[in-house]
Amino acid sequence: MALRGDRTLVLRRPSGQHLAGAWEFPGGKLETGESPAEAARRELEEETGLVADELEPLVVVLHDYAEVSVRLHVFLAREPAGELRIDVAREWAWQRPDEIDAESMPQANRQVLRALRGRA
Repeated sequence: MALRGDRTLVLRRPSGQHLAGAWEFPGGKLETGESPAEAARRELEEETGLVADELEPLVVVLHDYAEVSVRLHVFLAREPAGELRIDVAREWAWQRPDEIDAESMPQANRQVLRALRGRA
């Protein structure tokens, strides 16, 4: 999760994906042999063009959707370097945690948002 100042980056899930149209934090799947921190760093750069130097663990979320179970290892990337460049055409915004509408997010991301608000 990318943080700049008091704002975090949120992205709208593209059409054709599970939970399309919902807002989420950048992230994705682990590749074989990759640690959660390595995956967080790689996914952030692939999805947004931003480069995380240091990562701060935030929370691990386990959630069962009807279609799939997820385990999210969430890290904070404070002041990531680079220019924002979103990987596919989709909406994005930098928002303060108290501005993010939890109801517009998938259930697992709502748990992440609670942890983020608790940290702030």
